[in-house]
Amino acid sequence: MGIQRFDHVAINARDIAKSKTFYSEILGLAVDKIVDMGDCILHYVRLPDGSAIELFEHKDRTVYDKLHKTDGLVRHLAFLVDNIEEINQKLLENNIEFELDLCVLEPLQVKALLCFDPDGVIVELAQKI
Repeated sequence: MGIQRFDHVAINARDIAKSKTFYSEILGLAVDKIVDMGDCILHYVRLPDGSAIELFEHKDRTVYDKLHKTDGLVRHLAFLVDNIEEINQKLLENNIEFELDLCVLEPLQVKALLCFDPDGVIVELAQKI
């Protein structure tokens, strides 16, 4: 079991065009892939070390606005791991609360889970498949 490296930070973008311009044109990060997850579209900008900023573009803002008040705030921290099942078991044994139970996220080609740290920050742990 072990964390391999920092993977990405996710941000709920108020205006996806402005966010992409800021990170790519102003800060000079490379625009990478775009992934349609159904209810939202993920836009990735990559840092030179391979880590990324994941910009969330929500398709239905009216529903989203009622549920979440995190525009412009960090959505979650994400780490790539080498044994997701082992980490999942350790989290369960320690009664850690989950936002998303261990599952396969086919569009992202990972097995992943989302849990809460002690301060309520969502932490994503993922293993490539």
